[in-house]
Amino acid sequence: MARSLEEKIQRALDYQEIQNVMSRHEYYHSAGMHKEEIDELWAHKTPGVSFEAGDVGKTEGIEEVERAYVEGNKLRGKQQLKEMRKLFLEIENKEENEFIGNTFMHTTTTPVIEVAEDGKTAKGVWISPGHATTVRGGKLQAFWFWERYGVDFVKEDGKWKIWHLRVYTDFMTPYEKSWVENAISPSPPHEEAPGFPKPNRPPTLPAYKEYSPFTKPQYEPRPPEPYKTFSETFRY
Repeated sequence: MARSLEEKIQRALDYQEIQNVMSRHEYYHSAGMHKEEIDELWAHKTPGVSFEAGDVGKTEGIEEVERAYVEGNKLRGKQQLKEMRKLFLEIENKEENEFIGNTFMHTTTTPVIEVAEDGKTAKGVWISPGHATTVRGGKLQAFWFWERYGVDFVKEDGKWKIWHLRVYTDFMTPYEKSWVENAISPSPPHEEAPGFPKPNRPPTLPAYKEYSPFTKPQYEPRPPEPYKTFSETFRY
């Protein structure tokens, strides 16, 4: 369908704003500013907001997403502070020290973004290489992350907001181990902080598989194709 110059300009602005939303998501997450992220970047007026990572289940509803993403990360921060104080006695037990010594860096690369013809929704995928530092197994450890994102966006009051966000993990491995070595001889499983909110929906199928010698490359999340309105496409 031929587009007018005004439509082409608007489409270019939409692409840039959507990329900025995802980049701001990463900056907020890396700083532990999850409340600010939820308030600014996520949809609050559109039903069906969801977040999903791994195969443990999907969290749906903005109140539940906020509870898991904000309150859950507060619990993680408190647990990490408790573990860090065992390793470094000089660290004080106060709220401002939650997540001290930790890092979370998830970059976003190779975007494929499609905005619906009706301009009300959009879809995008990203590949995300990154790293993290956290206490595991009683010691402070560095990890490599490699993930992907599949995200649906909705426009609320003229601004693009995160509607559905799904994280697909290719691997997470200690800094000193390759992903092949870690797949063959896995590190101890991660245990969430006591009381961490659980997903309220079953996981989306088919589940995405982390790297192993027995896993073939996967075309997921599949990049979006041009579409007219959201009812004609799939959701992440």
